[in-house]
Amino acid sequence: MSSDSPDASRHAARSAWRLSGVGARLARTYAAVFALSAVLLLGLAYALLGLVLARQDAAFLRAEQGRVEAAYATGGLAGVRRYAADLQRTDRGEEILIRIAGPGNAARLLVLPDEWEPADLAALDRDPDVAEIVNARERRTLDVRARRVATGETVQVGMTSDERDDTLEALPRVFGFVAVPLVLLALVGGWAMATRALRPVRQLVGTLEAVATTGDVGARAPVPDAGGEFADLFRLFNQMLGRIEALVGRLGETLDDVAHDLRTPLTAVRGTAELALSRDREPEAYRAALARVVEATEAAQATLDTIMDVAESRAGALALDVAPLRLDTLVRDVADLYGLTASEKGVGVEVIADASITVHGDIRRLRRAIANLVDNAVKYTPPGGHVRVETSEADGVARVTVRDTGVGIAADELPLVWDRLYRAAGTRHERGLGLGLGLARAIAEAHGGRVDAASVPGEGSAFTLALPKLSRL
Repeated sequence: MSSDSPDASRHAARSAWRLSGVGARLARTYAAVFALSAVLLLGLAYALLGLVLARQDAAFLRAEQGRVEAAYATGGLAGVRRYAADLQRTDRGEEILIRIAGPGNAARLLVLPDEWEPADLAALDRDPDVAEIVNARERRTLDVRARRVATGETVQVGMTSDERDDTLEALPRVFGFVAVPLVLLALVGGWAMATRALRPVRQLVGTLEAVATTGDVGARAPVPDAGGEFADLFRLFNQMLGRIEALVGRLGETLDDVAHDLRTPLTAVRGTAELALSRDREPEAYRAALARVVEATEAAQATLDTIMDVAESRAGALALDVAPLRLDTLVRDVADLYGLTASEKGVGVEVIADASITVHGDIRRLRRAIANLVDNAVKYTPPGGHVRVETSEADGVARVTVRDTGVGIAADELPLVWDRLYRAAGTRHERGLGLGLGLARAIAEAHGGRVDAASVPGEGSAFTLALPKLSRL
């Protein structure tokens, strides 16, 4: 037998959760999602930055072209040379191309960017309207704008992509320096988030461990104050434990009732047999003793049959031996069976039955179902009360309704009376297994019918067994 305490078991469960791969997988997943998001954001930032820089360069190039054209218009080639000399002294002057071409595209003036040579402009010599030139030696590009002026010359102004390319190339390098700290931060944050997210689950596991270790279904998991899905889960879990606790309690009561119901006839059998064997008796005395033994064994057999029928109905294997039968005959037989018991209690039993109503069913099973309804009505109707059993039919459905003037059933308990082992609060003073109504419903459903209930506390209840109706016999 294990000597581990419940607290030690719960601590072991929590440690197992901390050491399990669930938190690690969540942390890795969070870090991977974070890293992927960072890469996507880098790509988006890279594309947007490239677009912004390209637009800035295009605007700068348009402005430069306007200034070159103005210098050419006022000072000719000399004016353009002076402007180019002034431009070279600025930060971006070394990136600017200025070319003035005559009518035959022959260069009349050429100002080259740094590290560019005339041979690199072969494409511009062939086509004055080319928009981009690639310098294969330097792996640089040159954006070019061209416009013909009134004198017939073509003013071409270009700008290298050096500054734009340097800026874009620096961004991945900067990201590379911060990537490792970001991933470590993502792992730590993911582990913290996973630990926090799994804390309610660990509490639930601890409660389950306590229930499994001690067998105490009265334990409850603490419901998170923050609400949300885990709070709903914990509430449902606690409700399930409550139902299990109630079921276990009802099961204990039912076992007590079963033991009592079996012990009484078995005690009678043993007492009768011992009395009969205590001395020699006349044959008639032995026959009377055997009759009492048979009666007692029949009572025990009835209890076992009920338990077996409930088990078969739960498994969906309730066997039926169907045949046409008159409903009024069946109802009167059951009423006669309980007539003496009701009379001794001071409860009147009345039967109102239509002889024309027939059904197709198992007479033994249907007798059991109706008997359970009548037995409940008589049992829970106080002396001076009344039980009425009546048959009716409408729309191809035959009905047996058992009405009583008994204690009644509360509205919140009425849907539960069909549950196996359930007994309403106002009926628990009477002995019983809590199986009769559930079995009656199972028998009705096996015949393609149903059982309905209506009740007013303090005034009585009405249970109706509905079955498909046959034509007249």
